[in-house]
Amino acid sequence: MLRQLSRRRASYRRLNMEVKAEEEGRETTEVAVPEGYVPVMVGREMKDSVKFLIHIDIFKNEYFAGLLQMVAEEVGYGNTGVLRIPCDAECFRKLLNEISRVN
Repeated sequence: MLRQLSRRRASYRRLNMEVKAEEEGRETTEVAVPEGYVPVMVGREMKDSVKFLIHIDIFKNEYFAGLLQMVAEEVGYGNTGVLRIPCDAECFRKLLNEISRVN
């Protein structure tokens, strides 16, 4: 059980893998996404967006699911391409840190 918990905490720590899209100068599709991760662009404006690689286990978290529900209500389900969350990147980081602290 401790080994499983340790692996899970390590995967949550990897949530902080992020790439500032404009600094990279590449399209999102050019960045290799590790298996088990989903690319998510976070930011109100495209120029301020930060790319996060979110481990699929996070999608099971009730807080993260609630955030996705709010995004769906705000922008709908018609988005094509990478998942976009229109919120401040720092607030999103805090949410991820809180999720990893709890888990």
